[in-house]
Amino acid sequence: MSDYINTGVYLRKLWDDLRYNLEIQLKENGFDNISPSHGWVFYHTDANGSRITDLAAKAKITKQSMSVLVAQLENDGYVKKTPDPNDKRAWLLLLTAKGKKVKSVGQQINFEFEEEWKKKLGEKDYDQLRQLLKRLCE
Repeated sequence: MSDYINTGVYLRKLWDDLRYNLEIQLKENGFDNISPSHGWVFYHTDANGSRITDLAAKAKITKQSMSVLVAQLENDGYVKKTPDPNDKRAWLLLLTAKGKKVKSVGQQINFEFEEEWKKKLGEKDYDQLRQLLKRLCE
């Protein structure tokens, strides 16, 4: 058991490599004010808008922490708030054109990075890895 390496170590290494590459590539594409933490906002914001409380729950962070991320992105023009038509007290968060652009660029960067994993494992093993990870996430 002393030689056992927790699976989380391997997952964390892959995540760190993916995240670092994304951060560098986004900077090279002119998005130098985007941090890995902002990714939760881009990933979870619904096309019809999302409440900050819902985004925080999905990201598993506090509403206050999500509010800080949203404020940063709003100041930089990536998101905008609009009144929630179903609740006059609440706001919905929407991606702006700039926000949609960085989301698209980020998805392409990650896709290309994962292509390297596919080359390393081969298509069959890579597809199996994705299916197994998907099952663990369900």
